[in-house]
Amino acid sequence: MLNQPDNTNPISITELQNRLIEFQARQVELEQQNQVLSEQVAQLVNDNRTKTEHLSKSDNALSKTVDQLNYSRHQLLEREAKLNSILNASIEGIIVIDTKGTIVSVNAAVESIFGYSAEELIGQRVIQLMPITIRKKQDYYLEKYLRIFIPKAIGQIREVEGLRKDGSLVPLDMSIAEFPLDGMQYFSGIVRDVSTRKHQELQEKEHLEKLAHVTRLGLMGEMASGIAHEVNQPLSAVVNYTQVCLRFLQNEKPDLEKIGDVMLKANQQALKAGQIIHSMREFVKQRKIQRSTVDINDLVYDAISLFESDFKQHLVAMRFELTKSLPIVFIDRVQIEQVLLNLIRNSIDALKDLPQFTQRQLSIETSLNELNYIVVRVKDNGPGLTPLQQEKILTPFFTTKSSGMGMGLSISRSLVEAHHGTLHFNSKEDKGTTFYFTIPTEKPNG
Repeated sequence: MLNQPDNTNPISITELQNRLIEFQARQVELEQQNQVLSEQVAQLVNDNRTKTEHLSKSDNALSKTVDQLNYSRHQLLEREAKLNSILNASIEGIIVIDTKGTIVSVNAAVESIFGYSAEELIGQRVIQLMPITIRKKQDYYLEKYLRIFIPKAIGQIREVEGLRKDGSLVPLDMSIAEFPLDGMQYFSGIVRDVSTRKHQELQEKEHLEKLAHVTRLGLMGEMASGIAHEVNQPLSAVVNYTQVCLRFLQNEKPDLEKIGDVMLKANQQALKAGQIIHSMREFVKQRKIQRSTVDINDLVYDAISLFESDFKQHLVAMRFELTKSLPIVFIDRVQIEQVLLNLIRNSIDALKDLPQFTQRQLSIETSLNELNYIVVRVKDNGPGLTPLQQEKILTPFFTTKSSGMGMGLSISRSLVEAHHGTLHFNSKEDKGTTFYFTIPTEKPNG
């Protein structure tokens, strides 16, 4: 039997129970703490999983956004390439400038039109492409160009001249548009080289002048007998006056005052004959188009003076209804006189075929319409035109005369249109015909 050590104190049941209770309480406390920690770990795991899912979604969204941005950038680059391809394929030159007149960009057509490369133009002032006369005062003209010309030209097509690199001028049609970009204003000018068109227009004008010259010769042929009569009258008067002077001089004491009066009259008649001949020469000679300021009423009187003998011969009553103080017109005097002579000649030819005792009336009217155009009307009470004649009367080579060429009215219309006007007519059978044309009062740009 073992002996218990002497220094060991016995533990009482109560103390043992207390220790057991403390141990159990501590165990419960540890279990509670473990439960809390387990819940916290579970919460952390759940939070971590939620954040991971959110980050995954954010990463997917960001990836999609990056893909969309890359796609948009690709689309933008593709569209820019297509736009540049279209702009460079355009036959019109496109010049973009800023509000200071500095060239920002140009397309390939600008290089072709002006002879500069894009690198030579970008960064330069647009005044470099303008005529030398403007460049001499470039600061003044550029300021005026940007402040006045461009705002007025926006949305319109203007005819201007450009200056090529080799110093030659090129005629251009130009339109201007304004647009904002990145908070700044820019102007785009679209220009087209119209050298070919201008050359063709010049050829057409020369061809028209040749045709007009032929018709003037024909018209003078038709008017020859009347003009000969007009010239013969003052020449006969000169002969009579000189014979009177010779008789006065045969007197012992010639009356010098009377002789002077008769000689003055002879001089006036000789001048009149000379004026008629001079007018005929100017009218029929080959010439270039020469525009000048003209009073349309004076031109009417000059044209009528060549038909005085025709009016007497065919018993035509002439009436003038000319509006006073009409604006001056800028025209080729001979060409518009040719139009008047053609219309008057046609009216006389229509009137002379009326029955013998029928009243024959011809009137010429001038007025100003609401568009500020001069209107000239030549009206007769002749037989008028049939519906078939009205359809074809302005077409080349159609004529109602037995010996006519059929070019007078066609050429007249072309001459009026070359002056930016129009030629029309009204006619009723057995009532008469009115031909009228318009001429602008302002000097044309072209």
